Amino acid sequence: MPEAPAAWSFQHPTVVHVGAGSWLAGAKRALGRERRVLLVTGSRTLEHLHLDAALAALCAEHQVTLTHARVPSEPDTVLVDAVAAQARAAGCVAVLAIGGGSAMDTAKAAAALATNPGRARDYLEGLPTGGGQALGTAPLPVICIPTTAGTGSEVTKNAVLQVPEHRFKRSLRSDLLYPREAWIDPTLSALCPQPIAAACGWDAFTHLVEAFTSSAPHPIADALATAAIPRAIAGLRAIAEGRRSLDSASDLAWASTAGGICLANAGLGAAHGLVAPLGGSFPVAHGAALAALLPATIAVSLEALAEPARATAPATRTALDRYRAVAGWLIGSGASVDALPAALTDLRRRLRLPGLHAYGVTATDAEAIAAAPSGSLKTNPVGLSAQRLAEIVVRAIAD
Repeated sequence: MPEAPAAWSFQHPTVVHVGAGSWLAGAKRALGRERRVLLVTGSRTLEHLHLDAALAALCAEHQVTLTHARVPSEPDTVLVDAVAAQARAAGCVAVLAIGGGSAMDTAKAAAALATNPGRARDYLEGLPTGGGQALGTAPLPVICIPTTAGTGSEVTKNAVLQVPEHRFKRSLRSDLLYPREAWIDPTLSALCPQPIAAACGWDAFTHLVEAFTSSAPHPIADALATAAIPRAIAGLRAIAEGRRSLDSASDLAWASTAGGICLANAGLGAAHGLVAPLGGSFPVAHGAALAALLPATIAVSLEALAEPARATAPATRTALDRYRAVAGWLIGSGASVDALPAALTDLRRRLRLPGLHAYGVTATDAEAIAAAPSGSLKTNPVGLSAQRLAEIVVRAIAD
């Protein structure tokens, strides 16, 4: 009797709107429904993108009182607790996030804490002590307008927060955390400075590659990743070659949103598993860290897949086929899977994204980083020992 196909399910409650200039419609939707709204942005997002005047006009038109929270860097539990308290004190009944992943993660977590008791750390997964509580009440409704193309947070059910006392990042994760709507406007992300665009684009690319090669493959995620990975590569190449355009921004905007949907259904891999402790201990942006970690992760995973005990397993053949497909999209048809890590490193260098050495990471830090990976490690295409995880960090240090 043939083996039954694997069972699967798919959930995606966020309504996604895509289009150049669509951000204004999203803002109108958020500000036209409620009178007290929490606005979460980056520290200078509105001014940099010249959105402040339009938002002020909308607030006046609809008689909306905005409570503005600015997110100056990657969010931590202390910041989120403060923003949630700000929302409660102002009586906010909805949340509008305009910014990158940090602003959107802050908005989602604060929306949850505004309606649930306790602190952010009470709900985080994977803490040594405490944490892990489930949200009992639906968060305030959230509308996201991403201004970068990378995290996919506008369509995910988690918010990634730094935990200062443990020097790592962990997720607040719940089916209740999906934003109500996401408005994807590539005219906003097209204005990102080159270093931010490159790092964010690599984040989106990593989401897609890790979800596509996950040990828990998902047919809808596979379909999205197959369509989106070549577009992510095209968008990154446009940045590397100095020919950014609205078309390349659209490629990366779609890759970012598709990557968020993919990771929510298929999981991620060891690069994301390691970036959590790395980002909690060193001043490295999430996407820039992944640019160093992904080539090393794939190289070490390929070595693990070649071990005699694994080499003939069906799961190994599947993983190799998928890595080979990524190599074909990046290098060209018929490319060897073994050439993939070097090709990724070459693309990283052309994007002017450095190895981890630039952020003060040394080989002596590798063991500690490898000792505290996040849950993303569970769906790496092959299981990796702590020794192999440390080897990934060591390789990622090189320029």
